[in-house]
Order: sequence, then C-alpha cells, then structure tokens
Amino acid sequence: MATDLAGLAKAAYGWARRWRRPLAVALAGLAAGAGLAWGNHAYVVSKLPTSCGSGCVTDGSLPISTDSTTMQNVENEIAKANTGVRSSGQYDTVVLLDPFTYSAGGTVSESRMTAELAGAYLAQQTANKQRAGGPEIQLLLANEGTSAEEGAPQAVARILALQGPDRITAVAGMGLSVAATQTAAMTLAGSHLPMFGAVTTADEFNGVNLPGFYQAVPDVESQVQALLTAVPPPAGQRITLIDSDQPSDIYSAFLNTDFTTALPPTADLKARPFNPASAPAVAGQNFAEDASSVCNQWRSPTATEQDGQAGTAQTPLIVLFAGRAASLPALIQVFQQSAACVRQYGSKYRSQYVTILTGSDANDLPVSATLGSGMTGANVTVEYADIEDVSDLSPAFKSEYQNLGLESAKNPLACLNQQYYDPWAVATFNSVMAAATVRVLASPASATTPTPAPTISGATARTRFSFRPSGQLDILITAIPLYQDSGGQCAPAPARPKS
Repeated sequence: MATDLAGLAKAAYGWARRWRRPLAVALAGLAAGAGLAWGNHAYVVSKLPTSCGSGCVTDGSLPISTDSTTMQNVENEIAKANTGVRSSGQYDTVVLLDPFTYSAGGTVSESRMTAELAGAYLAQQTANKQRAGGPEIQLLLANEGTSAEEGAPQAVARILALQGPDRITAVAGMGLSVAATQTAAMTLAGSHLPMFGAVTTADEFNGVNLPGFYQAVPDVESQVQALLTAVPPPAGQRITLIDSDQPSDIYSAFLNTDFTTALPPTADLKARPFNPASAPAVAGQNFAEDASSVCNQWRSPTATEQDGQAGTAQTPLIVLFAGRAASLPALIQVFQQSAACVRQYGSKYRSQYVTILTGSDANDLPVSATLGSGMTGANVTVEYADIEDVSDLSPAFKSEYQNLGLESAKNPLACLNQQYYDPWAVATFNSVMAAATVRVLASPASATTPTPAPTISGATARTRFSFRPSGQLDILITAIPLYQDSGGQCAPAPARPKS
C-alpha cells in the first residue's frame, strides 16, 4: 500500500513541533514501516533519542551536553531563537560543525565547547538584527563527536541531506585540523558549500586547497612566524623540537613543518617525537629524556658562572612544541622536576630557564600548569600565539556575552584572553558572522577585477573581507596576540627589543 507522504509530512511536522525534536532525526530513514517525508522538519522515528550525540545535527532543542548546565542553557537559547526564525517561513541556515562530545582524554574542554556555542549564538543574533526585511538565519549544530571527530562523516551526511530542505548556505567552525576535518572539508567542498573555519588552523585548510574554505583564524605558519619573530632562538643554541608523532593530527604536523622551515638552515635543531596516546608512565619517561637532553647543554649560551652565582637573568633554552595543549602539563612538570635542569655554580644551585614556544591550542592550557612543582628543576615559561585578540572587543559583543552569564569571575592570575571572554567564542562569532553575511559563488569566478570587499561586524572590530581576481576570498587577520604563562601567572608576552 502506498504511503500518503503529504499527510505523513503534515502529521509528523505537528508532532515534531510539540516535542521539539532535532532536525538530525530526519535522516533516521524508515521506521515501523512508514516512509520518510520532508516537510519543514517532518520525520518518523521509532525511538526517541535523549541527546544529540556523535554524528547528530540539532537545532538546539535536543541537548548536545548531558552534563553541563551552562552548555545546555546556551543550547536552549539557540533552540528558542531558531523557533522564532522558522515561524517566518523564510530563512537561511548556517551550520556550526565542531566536536561537542566531551571526553576526559580528549583535547577539547567543555568550557571551550560552551564558548563556541555562545559565539555562534551571538553571531546569529547579530546577523538577524542586520537582516532587516530579509530572510533570517537559523543556526544548526552538527556534532562531530569527541576531539577525534569520529562522528564527522555522519554529521556531514546529515548536513548534505538538509542542504536543500533547510536552505543551508554555509558551514562554520569546521573542527580541529585532524584527518577527519580534511575529509569533511573535501566532502562539503564537493557539494559547493562555503566553509568558514573558526578552529582549524593547519595551513592546508584554505580556499586554494579546498574550494570554498575560508579561514577566520590565523593559520599555523602565521603563528610560527609571529612567535619566532618575537622570540628568535639565540645563535649557537641547540633548539629542541618536541613533536607529536600522530599523522592524523594535521595541526601538530604543520607546527612541526613550519617550525622546522622557519629556522635558518644553520640552526642546530634536534627533533624528539612523542606519542600523545601513550600511557602516562611511557610519556613521562619520554619527556624525562627530553628534559635531560635539553638541559644538559652545558655549552649553550645560557648564563655565565658569574651570572649563576649572582642569580641574574639567563638566556633561556628554547623548546619548540608541536603538539596539543593536553600534553603540555605533563611536559612542564617533568622539566620542573628534572635534576638535569639544575646547575651548580660554586656552592650555589640555580634552576635552568626553559621557554616553550607553541601554537594557539595552548590557550586551553591551565595557567596553573606552570606553577612550581615543589621540586627543584627548570623554571618553565610557555609562550604561544593565540587565534584572536580580545583586548578590543565591541561593546555589543561584551554586553551580550555577559548576558549569557558566561564571563568568568576575574582571576588576577589569568591572561586577558582567559579573564572574561574566551578566544574560541570570539573566533566562532566571526566565523558564523562571515557565514551569515558573505555570499560566495558555488565555484571560483573568473573575474578580471576583484569583487568589492564587503565588511561584517566582527567581535573585535570591523572584520574585512576581500576577493582575489580568481574569486578566492581573503579574510583580513589582525595582528596575532602572543601570551606568556609562567609561575602560575599569565600576561601578554612582553615586547622585546629587535636585535
């Protein structure tokens, strides 16, 4: 017997609105012998899910988080906003594609996920206020799973299935620069969906390699150049590169490559790989060997004997870290406890100074990770390039962010980027605003002159966009902020005199 799809769609739509179920379930297929019909979020399922897990797409009405009240509060605000947008009957849709399932062993904290959701929600509100008389923006949340992005293929399949029915015009966020991110980007590019990255920073994620991919954050190469310009390794010192050996982690791989190629050919570079997935004891032993190798450079220009006896400043030993922030606390602690990092000058003992340079993932590093361990070892400083400068946020962004109740109590030990406004929220705001504002051709244009550059209201300032003659879109990235964690405190990295 043929199924009455029109009647099914009407009945299912009414049921869906009453129960506020997620859009993702529209892809569940056939259930209980009934056919599936598209009719503004109509669907049939045999079993109701309780959360939007790995691979799910939701309008916010089905919670991604089952543990965090704060995260669910933001999701509730997104769901309410989407209900209002859909009531008009005319809307466009932007999807935020990121890992939203917390894992204790993962590289993404729940607070970071919450900040990304908040930034996306505030961008939706801002964009809709600017769309006077035009279609408003619905915001869908696509959960790639944990930081391993194991649910990315399912999430992307759901996005493509909803592309027509929900008038999806762009995808924001775009994951963590791992192998699954690359696969997702290639699939979306094949369907001519513009992508605006707020988290991906690996160099290959751009419109040249992936048509329609535009980065709203500085790539790894730009971060490395900013770091090594600010902290040029001393001539004659051996530089140690501690790098993740996980080939699927594209972010870490590009950190490795960019650090290596940015150093002069005459640099004495020693690479020491580590496996971030190894057991703690194995990682600890590996890092202990790294610390001994770094600190046992007795001929490096660190401090003269007279400086050591007087306790005056040393030139620090430089360590380049090409890995994720989740591995940094263990590495820091090993350096702080390494006997090899203590030097004797006559009857006095002085701790060696070690500076670790790394990329933007380190803005998830707890400042407390650099507190002294209580054992005599190295004095460790971590200096990193961040993705967004939060020192000049717009009043509107500040006000709306505070209204969500997400700003933390001021911590005198924390950096500016950790006191009130999370840089992940700022980056996601700019990414979603770009996705909601900029109209990109389905394929690169063959124009002989650039398209006039539009502007959007970014979280930090007027964020500028410009098109190349090829049709590629360039997003102007402002100066890359550098931060420094040391002794349990954090501050913007000090300006250094040019040599």
